[in-house]
Amino acid sequence: MKKILLTTLLMLNISFGANVFATFETKAQKSAKLAFSSSGIVKKIYVDVGSNVKKGQILASLQNDDLLALANMARSQAKFASLEYQRYSQVKEYINKNQLDSYKLKRDNAITQQRYSESMLNKTVLRAPFSGVITSKNIEEGDVVTSQGAATNAFGIQSVGSMKLVIKFDARYYGLVKAGQPFIFQIGGKGAKLKTTISKVYPSVDEKTQMAVAEAKIDNLPSGLFGAGTIVTGK
Repeated sequence: MKKILLTTLLMLNISFGANVFATFETKAQKSAKLAFSSSGIVKKIYVDVGSNVKKGQILASLQNDDLLALANMARSQAKFASLEYQRYSQVKEYINKNQLDSYKLKRDNAITQQRYSESMLNKTVLRAPFSGVITSKNIEEGDVVTSQGAATNAFGIQSVGSMKLVIKFDARYYGLVKAGQPFIFQIGGKGAKLKTTISKVYPSVDEKTQMAVAEAKIDNLPSGLFGAGTIVTGK
């Protein structure tokens, strides 16, 4: 009888648009842990915690004099091979086709070697994948970093501007929660009540915890805060 009563109350609660209790965590819209894709010794660090960076900005570099020399040599060889092939192409009517093909192959191989050398050189430079702020720095000049196995985490970065609230609620109310509904919450369960709007509801439920997840945007809050609130589903 008690089980039937609880089931009935739950159904009534859903039917009349219950407000749904939820917990949340503030997170940046974008965040990443950055590591070099090459092993070596840190030569120069250009940023620190709190630095605002632009997408593509150099954050740090490894000692790369040897790779720089190889890349310069490869560029020179590719340039020479390209000019040589171009020169012989202009008189192809007077030379053996196999000879011209060999110059073309030489040019193509030189260009491939140039691209490979430049790729290896670029791996010694760590750049920001998006515009944001540096949240952590775990390397110093002179440190040895590795890209093998557990790669050395060099920096943490997150986007600036509005944060997202990652909101978790009981999966029983999954069908009730919709984008566009108000979410009223408090940081740490105390202080002033704040309000935002649900922007999306995730399409799956955590199998272990049976919690559903939604998101909302909020301004003027740092990442890493926790709290609780109510999703207003009533009409």
